[in-house]
Amino acid sequence: MERRLTAILAADVVGYSKLMGADQAATLAALRKLRSGLFTPCVTRHGGEIVENMGDGWIVSFASVTDAVQCGIAVQEGLTETPELQLRMGVHLGDVVREDEDLFGDGVNVAARLQAAAAPGGILISDVVHHSLDGQVAVAFHKTTPLKLKNIERDVTAFSWNDVPAAPDGDDGTAAAAATARPRSINLGFEGLDMKAGDDDARLLCDGVNEAIRAALANQAGMALVTETEHADMLVEGSLQAVGARYRAVIRLVDRNDSKLIKSERFDGVIADLFEAEDDLALRMCTSLRFAAFNYEASALENADLPADEQESKRIRVRAGGLLSDLKYEEWLDARRSLETVLARDPDDASALAMAGMACTIEPNCGWRAPTAADREQAIAYLRKAVRLNPRSDFAHAMLALALLELGEDPTGALFTAEQLMTIAPHYAQGQMAHAAALIYGGRIAEGTDIALKAIEPLKGLRLFSQNAAYLMLGLLLSRRHEEVLVWGQMVNQRIEDVPRNLLLMISAAAHAGNDDVVRQCADRLITRHADFTLSEMRIWPLKRDGDWAHIAAGWHAAGLPE
Repeated sequence: MERRLTAILAADVVGYSKLMGADQAATLAALRKLRSGLFTPCVTRHGGEIVENMGDGWIVSFASVTDAVQCGIAVQEGLTETPELQLRMGVHLGDVVREDEDLFGDGVNVAARLQAAAAPGGILISDVVHHSLDGQVAVAFHKTTPLKLKNIERDVTAFSWNDVPAAPDGDDGTAAAAATARPRSINLGFEGLDMKAGDDDARLLCDGVNEAIRAALANQAGMALVTETEHADMLVEGSLQAVGARYRAVIRLVDRNDSKLIKSERFDGVIADLFEAEDDLALRMCTSLRFAAFNYEASALENADLPADEQESKRIRVRAGGLLSDLKYEEWLDARRSLETVLARDPDDASALAMAGMACTIEPNCGWRAPTAADREQAIAYLRKAVRLNPRSDFAHAMLALALLELGEDPTGALFTAEQLMTIAPHYAQGQMAHAAALIYGGRIAEGTDIALKAIEPLKGLRLFSQNAAYLMLGLLLSRRHEEVLVWGQMVNQRIEDVPRNLLLMISAAAHAGNDDVVRQCADRLITRHADFTLSEMRIWPLKRDGDWAHIAAGWHAAGLPE
């Protein structure tokens, strides 16, 4: 007998006996498809060994804890191709004894009990497994209450994948299936950019960007990177070529089902610093792909004959997102009401929680009066819950950071949240802008403004541009770069006219720059839109560096805005 420390993954088909009783032939066909098309290839790819195959379940050993957990995630995410079957899984690291071809011991027993306690579509891992994972994998799991597992003397502290909870005692998990089902991700296939021409630096740039895109697509909320293209909804492809220090890259997004070209975009740049060029190209490409994929999927949901409150939740969320991007008061109210409809149906809809939290930040971002205390508390509560329900959500992290700034007046907490986000999704432009805003509010103006200038570029053609540009303009204003504020303000106004915060930033910058024409034009538009505007009611932005608020307000006083 041989004793060794081993990572064990236990997996089981939910409700197998009931499925066989209902339709034996169809169940066996689906199981064969699952086994040969997904489960066994995933185990092989992650270096595992199937040591026990029980027909409707497996025991798999791995030398690496991370490989075991990543294999389980890959299988669960790939199960969209076999929707008639669901799996639950458990992973533990412990001593096992191998006798002939069988494994025995604590590692196997705890993994099997964790699997039995997991809900359909879920993965439960022990605390020792969670402590051994790298950060990007560990963040996808959250701590559960200690579990009392059958035939295990001690309580086991477990962590659940994507907040899929443990099944109730005595339940085979089928009753919880609907409640624990995760929103479907957009599955993307990506084999890497083709290198058309270039020297060694260009090849290193291509390799680095390929790796960055894979990591970004795998970590972005609502997306899943699949290794087998037949499981993908959309395919990402492209090429890179270089001549001397200049490069040109092309990225394309294609509908896998009908080969329709969804988007093609070209990116030009210079390889002066290899790592800087890699980060810049990855940021632009990942942002382009992210929003192109979501917009393409959303376009199929835009038209509906039913009243808004009778539509499916996903359709309501898509519509609310468009309304919030317009930065208009009436649309903002409509979006908030719509999202409350979704949350009344399901208080644990993580996407709706994140969007509802974002909606609460729109008023201070675009307006001039302070939001109510109730709005402040509700927004932060929504966003903390969204992060807890989906720890991998880059969008929820970004909105929480901004809410802590705008509503919680907590730049330290906002910066901590933004820095966590940078470890999850460093090439997410809206997340980088949240990071920049936290730095600017906290007094690190030059650093935050530099990040904002890079983050705003890939957002220029998107609806999100206007609300994100406000943070860049703030950094430029506090850096005394007044003319640049006016340039960006004009760009914002071309997309969405007369956003109060944009006008206020332009008025202060124009007054400091001595541009009386712009002061007069912007002040007239502000008063026309808000006839009751007064500086005495103006909300004070929570800037931490001495003199920053005074500099902004001095511009308003010089412009002659109503006191």
